[in-house]
Amino acid sequence: MHNWAQKAAGYVDCIGRASNDAVWKFIQKTFEEQANITEANSDEKLKGIAKAAGANADEIAACALKPDTKARIEASLALGRSVGVTATPTLFINGRLVSGGAPVDLLKKIADFQASQK
Repeated sequence: MHNWAQKAAGYVDCIGRASNDAVWKFIQKTFEEQANITEANSDEKLKGIAKAAGANADEIAACALKPDTKARIEASLALGRSVGVTATPTLFINGRLVSGGAPVDLLKKIADFQASQK
């Protein structure tokens, strides 16, 4: 886990609860830009990515710092460890492991397809 991972997870949690469309855009752009994000510039970069994804960057940054957001992230990390997740992105879709390395667009298509099968 890199030094700005939990901050980014907070952004994903908050954006995802506000907009399914914006969260996928945020995730995609964050993965594309990860080589340019450091602990020192993470606030600026993540806020810029959030804004470009269509989210209110200031509200998302504030939300990411809230104790309930941090609690959801810790619970997610614990769940991931309990099922052997070792990399991101990793998804379990209908019990099937879809590990990192797949393009985010493909992961979204798989998730949307599976959701439509209910």
